[in-house]
Amino acid sequence: MTDHRLTKEVQRIFLTIAALVFMVSSLYASPLPFTNIEVRGQMPVQEIFRVQQNQAALNFNLAESRNSIVQVGSYTLVSNNSNSQFRMAIRPGEFGDQDQFAFVLDEDEPLLAGQLSVIPFTVRVASDVSQAVSVAGSQAMQKDLGVRGVYANNEAILYETGEILAEIPDFDPDLYATGWYSAAIQLSIEVL
Repeated sequence: MTDHRLTKEVQRIFLTIAALVFMVSSLYASPLPFTNIEVRGQMPVQEIFRVQQNQAALNFNLAESRNSIVQVGSYTLVSNNSNSQFRMAIRPGEFGDQDQFAFVLDEDEPLLAGQLSVIPFTVRVASDVSQAVSVAGSQAMQKDLGVRGVYANNEAILYETGEILAEIPDFDPDLYATGWYSAAIQLSIEVL
């Protein structure tokens, strides 16, 4: 009787394996129908213009900086809009309404007769990106901004980084009033 039970068990296992093989082979024999699923995504336009102030330019010795270049700040432009073009306007004064870039003695500082109180300087906007335009001047100026293809070799992205520099002239400090001098450089972006 034990042989009979063992034979019955082997038959059940064999039938189970045969049923599984039949079911799996029938799945492979007739393919299941699939429906296409459409997936669409949109990349939004992202345009970033960032200017960072160099903290060292907020308190430095003008007399010791004669005939040198002071880094005022840095800038970055990134645009993934393949049609965008930009121009940077660089103007003297907080509101961009002065005639020239200049350090001017603060109003609260004493000014003796015969002392000078305005130190003109030149602004240079120099790009770190090859093929980008750099400009320099003592009055308002404009600069085309951004180069395509230099950011991850992608022609659709407009990219540029650079520095804003002040070229301090060689001047005689004895001719100038002592105290705090201030200057402002206005940067604005125009979309072409």
